[in-house]
Amino acid sequence: MNEGISDYRIGIGILEGETAVLKKIAALQDSVRTAVMNRDWADFESLLNSLQEYGAQFEALEAERVRFFSILGETNSAADEKAGFYALTARLPPVERTALTTAYRKLKMETFKMSLINNSLMEYLNETRTAVAAFLEAVFPDRKGRLYSRRGIQKPADMRSMVLNHSF
Repeated sequence: MNEGISDYRIGIGILEGETAVLKKIAALQDSVRTAVMNRDWADFESLLNSLQEYGAQFEALEAERVRFFSILGETNSAADEKAGFYALTARLPPVERTALTTAYRKLKMETFKMSLINNSLMEYLNETRTAVAAFLEAVFPDRKGRLYSRRGIQKPADMRSMVLNHSF
């Protein structure tokens, strides 16, 4: 029984580790959102590099989590494994079940928070892109959404990133 308890503690540790990394990612994503909205590009690349590092850490922890829960599924019935996380934990002793499900809920909440931060940034970027497209259409109606290269060759208007110098 002692081995089972330590195994569940490993699972709790993995879930708590993922939650900690997600909190760091969410804080960095909020910094990225703020930098984009304030057009502060000085540390933007370092923020993106940090996001990639945390993403790699999260991927490693996620692989551990998948491995752990597949092992947990093997110790219970195959029907429980197909039913999901809560079905897997239903047969655990109450103390282990509570600790594991609490860690899992915290992870889900952090995932939800991060999703909201991402969605707000994507909405801002989409609105900005739409506003810039409308502005360019109003300023250059003869282009009708067409862009041209330096040589005068028409290019598709895929709304790639554009830098506008607004210091006059």
